[in-house]
Amino acid sequence: MKRALAAFVLLLALLGCGARAPHAPSSQLQLAVAAEPHSLDPLLSQSITENELLRFMYDPLIACDSAGRPVPALAVAVPARENGGISADGRRITYHLRRNVVWHDGTPFTSADVAASFQAVMDPRNPVQTRHGYDVVARVETPDRYTVRFLLKKPFAPFVGTVFAESDAPYYVAPAHLLHGPLMRAPIGSSPVGTGPYRVARWARGDRLELVANKNYWGGAPAIARITVRFMPDENSQLVGLRAGDLDGVLVISANAAATAATIPHVRIVSSPLNAYWGIMMNNARGAMRDVRVRRAVAEGADAASFRANVTHGYYAPTITDLPLALWATDRALRPVPHDPDDARRLLAAAGYGPAHRLALNLAILGSSQTHRVEAVALQSELKPLGIDVAIHTYFGNVFDAPPSEGGILPSGRYDLAFYGWYAGMDPDDSGQFMCDQRPPNGYDHSFYCDPAMDAAQREALGVYEQPARRAAYAKIEKLLLRDVPIAFLGSPVALSALRDDVDGVSPTLVTQSANAQRWTRS
Repeated sequence: MKRALAAFVLLLALLGCGARAPHAPSSQLQLAVAAEPHSLDPLLSQSITENELLRFMYDPLIACDSAGRPVPALAVAVPARENGGISADGRRITYHLRRNVVWHDGTPFTSADVAASFQAVMDPRNPVQTRHGYDVVARVETPDRYTVRFLLKKPFAPFVGTVFAESDAPYYVAPAHLLHGPLMRAPIGSSPVGTGPYRVARWARGDRLELVANKNYWGGAPAIARITVRFMPDENSQLVGLRAGDLDGVLVISANAAATAATIPHVRIVSSPLNAYWGIMMNNARGAMRDVRVRRAVAEGADAASFRANVTHGYYAPTITDLPLALWATDRALRPVPHDPDDARRLLAAAGYGPAHRLALNLAILGSSQTHRVEAVALQSELKPLGIDVAIHTYFGNVFDAPPSEGGILPSGRYDLAFYGWYAGMDPDDSGQFMCDQRPPNGYDHSFYCDPAMDAAQREALGVYEQPARRAAYAKIEKLLLRDVPIAFLGSPVALSALRDDVDGVSPTLVTQSANAQRWTRS
């Protein structure tokens, strides 16, 4: 979501200056992010940027790798049927915790911390982002200091990848001794105490966050002693800082800014897959968009390859449906909806539309997003020859997807087409977007898509723990998305960071770029 002409001219002038030589080896790192966190409470994260910062300080029970495969973090093993971590009936999930882990204030980490963190998530006084996955828990047991047992109301296959894991709304385990009363008044919001590789030395509001290495980190003491994270909402300022050598990197950079940063000497772009998609969401419950022929015509009329090449500068990856090609659950034998204007005309004619009977559609976009603005004009041009006239309507972010009670455009269904992006977690679970009972105000099915076959496939995917069976269920789900086209999937966003070429060891997961910060080095 991005920027303007005078600043761009200034930027070009600054970028024309001579390149600085690489830094000498250093045990410090100067980074920038676009937004200051509203809180550093690990249970109140609200954005991708906040998650990146929290991951320096906190740990999940289970993390993931670049393909979304679960790996142990605060737990010593990933619960599974094979190791007894998941019971035969799928309703008991047991975690065995690492010993000799301590919080930043020296307090030992135990099962009580996991139980207290769970209770805080479920406390109705706390404005957590979601309780999805947590709400299937009947009770939590802590038979000893290093064992936690979750007893579920019903089997829930995404549990291990959702609860205190790198999910689409990641919550990290918090210290029980600081979880007294409502989270909004808890001191860890401004003075965090985690188990992670870095602890907060200073939070200068409106300016920066200063982190120092946790020498007692269970995963090994970090090689970089100090990391300073500056809050810089302006991308031009970020790029100037990279050019001048004042910054060693920018976390969570846009594709547009990445294309410019890639031209700066001694700066490289670190790109990694995400479980995410970006596309044209279609209101399945409104007017002409109820007709699958019209939805497919829109999808075939949109040029996804051109979007990825020209709007995202080649950074976004091709996608089939909502699941990225990197994820274990994706059926790579399927083929995406093709770009086929001739067939789109045929479909529209069968639905009663064409040059002689034009179809007028409203497109909702975020006015603050350069990606939305540029692609809106492109889509307008692509659909016009087919007999579709697209009227672009721009909205502020606090209106675009606000709850129906607050007049949100998407949840209220006040659109025909909308540009839409979804960033998920390590688990392929997409039930919240495509099941009938998840239509607003109950969930995130903002396309208002509803089909009994999809509900059945989603229940199957949620009810079996074995990966082969789940993969088969998601193949059914993806086929239905290709058949019914509630969303025209244009690309899979990737995680992008701009880093100086002497910053080594950065290995993002499918969800988080800062997950292995203890292994970062300066050469």
